[in-house]
Amino acid sequence: MAQKRMFTMKIVDSDAFLDMPMSAQCLYFHLNMRADDDGFIGNPKRIMRTVGARDDDMRILVSKRFVLTFDNGVIVIKHWRMHNCISQNRYHETQYTDEKRTLLLKDNKSYSTTHGVPMDDSKMIEAQGGTPVTLEDQVMSAEKPKRNDYPDDFEAFWAEYPKKADKGMAYKKYQARIKSGFSPEELRLAARNYRIECERKHTDSQYIKHAKTFLGDATPFMDYIEKEKSQEPDSNGGADFDKYL
Repeated sequence: MAQKRMFTMKIVDSDAFLDMPMSAQCLYFHLNMRADDDGFIGNPKRIMRTVGARDDDMRILVSKRFVLTFDNGVIVIKHWRMHNCISQNRYHETQYTDEKRTLLLKDNKSYSTTHGVPMDDSKMIEAQGGTPVTLEDQVMSAEKPKRNDYPDDFEAFWAEYPKKADKGMAYKKYQARIKSGFSPEELRLAARNYRIECERKHTDSQYIKHAKTFLGDATPFMDYIEKEKSQEPDSNGGADFDKYL
């Protein structure tokens, strides 16, 4: 088994991955680091005990199909071949060849048990050619914007938002919302109200939405645009007692 593994940001920076609890994300990385050269793991329970993971963490990975399971307890990393390309002189085929034969390979190089084509190992071995890109390289590339890349209105939104992560993707979603008719003031208000709510509830950082999710197509931020209006006193000067109920 190799001592170095790679991860593609297409998976570990996706909303589906980042929305999982941090403990499930950590278990995923530990499993990847201990998998064989085909992504198979024969002792997942021992790894879980070693790293202090819970059964719920594994259930989340299985339900979201980040790992696939077999009846004998063996598991495989679904997106293994998206993460890794291995040179010919380092590749050692898995000992779980029976399980491997049940897998198909989809167009995006992820494993499937239902559809795809039979696997050709030669396509994984140095399939991408050149020098593999490590997780560190990908993170640096994705999170290193040029200075003064962002306009002042977005910087004002970013200053209000309670979670500083993946600024580049957040800006893309911000632009999309501006194009769909929301004003910078509305988005900044939503960020401020969300931050205030998180501070009031002492929300753990792992449960605070990423800005790219907050500004996503489902528009969860709209709940926080209306909060300022709801906090205004009613027209007859009466107090709003609902907030005390």
